Amino acid sequence: MTHKRSKTGLIIGLWLGAAISAMAGVGVVGPTDATPRERLAAAEIVRYVYLRTGALPAAGAVAGEMDTTIVLTRDPARLGPQQFEIKTTGQRVVITGGDDIGVLYGAYRYCEKLGVRFYLHGDVVPDERLPALPLVNEIGKPLFALRGLNPWGSHPFGFDAWGTDDYKAIIGQLAKMRMNFLGIHCYPEGHPYAEPTVWLGVREDFDPQGRVQFSYPTHYFNTLSKGVWGGYFPKKTGDYSFGGAQMFADEAWAPEAMREHCPLPATPESCNDVFNRLGAQFRDAFGWARELGVKTAVGTETPLIMPQALRARLKQQGKNPDDPATVHEVYEGMFRRIAATHPLDYFWLWTPEDWTWGGNKPAEYTNTVRDAKIANEALRASGASFKLATCGWVLGPQHDRAAFDADLPKDIPMSAISREIGKTAVDPAFAKVAGREKWAISWLEGDGDNGLAAIQLWAGRMRKDAADALRYGCTGLMGLQWRTSILSPNVSALAQAAWDQSGWNAAPVKSPPEPSQATKTIPPRFLPCDDFYGDWATANFGSAAGADIGRVFASVDGRLPASVNNDCPSGSLAADSTPWATVAATYGCVTELENLRARIQSAGNVARFNYWLNMFRYHRALHQLRCVLAEFDALLKGRRNDAALVKYKELLTLYGETYRCLLSTVDSPGALAMVVNLENHPGFWTKIVDEPARKLSAALGHPLPEDLKAPKAFQGEPRIIVPTVRSTARKGETLVLTFIVLDNQPAKSVMLAWRPLGKGEFGKLPAQHVARSVYRVTLPLADGSFEYRLEAVTTGGKPLVWPMTAPAMNQTVVTW
Repeated sequence: MTHKRSKTGLIIGLWLGAAISAMAGVGVVGPTDATPRERLAAAEIVRYVYLRTGALPAAGAVAGEMDTTIVLTRDPARLGPQQFEIKTTGQRVVITGGDDIGVLYGAYRYCEKLGVRFYLHGDVVPDERLPALPLVNEIGKPLFALRGLNPWGSHPFGFDAWGTDDYKAIIGQLAKMRMNFLGIHCYPEGHPYAEPTVWLGVREDFDPQGRVQFSYPTHYFNTLSKGVWGGYFPKKTGDYSFGGAQMFADEAWAPEAMREHCPLPATPESCNDVFNRLGAQFRDAFGWARELGVKTAVGTETPLIMPQALRARLKQQGKNPDDPATVHEVYEGMFRRIAATHPLDYFWLWTPEDWTWGGNKPAEYTNTVRDAKIANEALRASGASFKLATCGWVLGPQHDRAAFDADLPKDIPMSAISREIGKTAVDPAFAKVAGREKWAISWLEGDGDNGLAAIQLWAGRMRKDAADALRYGCTGLMGLQWRTSILSPNVSALAQAAWDQSGWNAAPVKSPPEPSQATKTIPPRFLPCDDFYGDWATANFGSAAGADIGRVFASVDGRLPASVNNDCPSGSLAADSTPWATVAATYGCVTELENLRARIQSAGNVARFNYWLNMFRYHRALHQLRCVLAEFDALLKGRRNDAALVKYKELLTLYGETYRCLLSTVDSPGALAMVVNLENHPGFWTKIVDEPARKLSAALGHPLPEDLKAPKAFQGEPRIIVPTVRSTARKGETLVLTFIVLDNQPAKSVMLAWRPLGKGEFGKLPAQHVARSVYRVTLPLADGSFEYRLEAVTTGGKPLVWPMTAPAMNQTVVTW
């Protein structure tokens, strides 16, 4: 086969050979004036056809020489921004976009038609090879102009732990899911502490690049800090038990911006360093977002809450911090610094959280409107290109939730997260807001009820909220979240509902499909999601058992038993006096999944199923711990000390089993946070291990024997864990992969095997041992896309590989 450059545009040929019968090859043709996004679209089609067929893509084929041609083109006269059309005619597939983002979205949608699924933590590519390219005839038009995420921190689970690569990995996945928004809230000082997402100050206190020269104490969560919500206590990761210590290289688990500054920056210079590190991180990450068409937002609460150090500095300069002119100056300084530091599309002003719990006084609303108008004037004076928006725990004040619509300029979007940590439906007052952007933000998970320690399945709720948001005329649909991989059903359901609600958007059903569990409770708001879980389970676990697994998930969506009792943010393992035999009956879904395990085939399907099976086992074990704790308390109260000693041993063993189940699922920063939660949260480690041990020791009159202390050693099977997976990168970008070879001893060998995508022999590079079970390797610079895998041999001689599908299917990275 010869290869030439076509005069009609960018050509990429895919030689599929025997992978697609009766086809000599497939060519991908892009516009002659292809933009970077359109070049990415072509490269992504190459990547995923390669992964689905096993065939080697070859660049430079002439369209006329190929049996099948996939054409990427733009037609803004026929399609609007972000819109796309995919149409198969004979052996020709045409992907048309209204703009280059539409072309990219069309390419990703076509990849979904190939069987690929996209989630926040990464891609799922089915193990089974694709026998033929699908016939597609589809038009894609978003139901909401903005679709995306509202990540949260202030707990260990969320963006507090994210570094630059984490942001870029998630932003890359957002684009694949055809989502285009990432907005972050920033807590101010005293409410409860100043987070470094937003710096407050005046124009003279930063240089032309936005590097601050005056700041104040600020921090994100780290394992040496004392948490406000949940009462997290400082604990070094080296003191973790059951192998938990092996997951962390440093005594302080902290984000990049906080390293060497834990628990708090101690000097003016270190305070500045935290803000400047984070500014550089946002510059890189938000710049990446802009390239992928993802809009970004940051913001803090209104009326503006100035840190005490800033107030004192202003007073020293003869200024009154409460004077509207001074507030204007601080807003303008803040906006100018953002503009100098990193790209941004929106700065959102958050109404106080108290408005959702205790309401607001009329004067508080008046002050908030005045503050927002000052901010708007300061933004115009700053010359910054981003816009203002509102957000909060409520859409507006209690006297009229839509009141901002009358009192603020129409170019300011209005938004709100659902009230009562997600328990309340989308506010009907959105329907009263007209002539401006308005964004509904549903909770993908809640920091109460089941808690962030456990599983929360809300696909039916996501559909209902999306349907309500559409009915109220919202222009944006976002989801509030902390974790990533455990939320794959929820995020996927929300992302799909932002594009297509046909087939399920009807009047809310009074009764969802009959659950297969003992519990018959009906979710408070719900739309049917059996079809969603059927597709999700088949894509993740294969066709042999996918439909049956989907039915299990659908049966507990919105009504999974609460394994922990209500306590922000992750629940608590408070004693439950209900007999475990009674409680266990409500966890029949775990047994159902266990019975389906034998039907799962092939490495990728097995690995993904084991993740969920062990996550459900962990979820069940959390509740069992509470029941056993109640039995222990009763024995101790009855002064049956010898029996209490036996029961405590059972309690400790069960905590180890819970820990083992969790460690077998860790695959992301949010999952690492769940390990931190088992150790640093007083409602977990303290409730199950420390307090019972102290009570038992006091009752016995002597210290507990050594065999009744939590072991340090890891109890499970060794495995390789890559918490952050980048699948797209800039050409020439240096990717540093930090990963874990979980075992009790350093591995004999840890290697990176890599090659250009589908071409040649694999080269090998040794990884660097950082500390404990943590390793690091720098991926080779590549001019084009490449694939890699990690290989390790444990001290005991066991071979390990990541991803589990390797070497048949490796991790791939598209560079552009």
